[in-house]
Amino acid sequence: MKFFLRDAANILQAECVIIIGTREQAQGLNCGHCGYPTCAGRPEGVPCAVNSVDVGIAIGSACATAADLRVDTRVMFSAGLAAQQLEWLPGCRSVYAIPVSASTKNPFFDRKPKEEKKE
Repeated sequence: MKFFLRDAANILQAECVIIIGTREQAQGLNCGHCGYPTCAGRPEGVPCAVNSVDVGIAIGSACATAADLRVDTRVMFSAGLAAQQLEWLPGCRSVYAIPVSASTKNPFFDRKPKEEKKE
């Protein structure tokens, strides 16, 4: 997938990368938002909707704080997936990366697909 290559190039342009994730842990609310009537009836591997919403709120807050400080960010599930596969956040099933840049131009805006190198 070409966007993985583009995102990887963006990661290299960032001064730092924040990694945020959530574990698969039912909250015991039996709210049914995950698609199952009870937490006990939720199969393994199906994320708790409450955890997913919470991590989304954390990501939004982190990016908003960065924007308040005039720092550029971009939420990347691709880089989060790489971090997850590298087990940088052990036990987390949903991981996102936020590259951060404080340069003269936002490197995460007007991005073009990166072509794969042919050998």
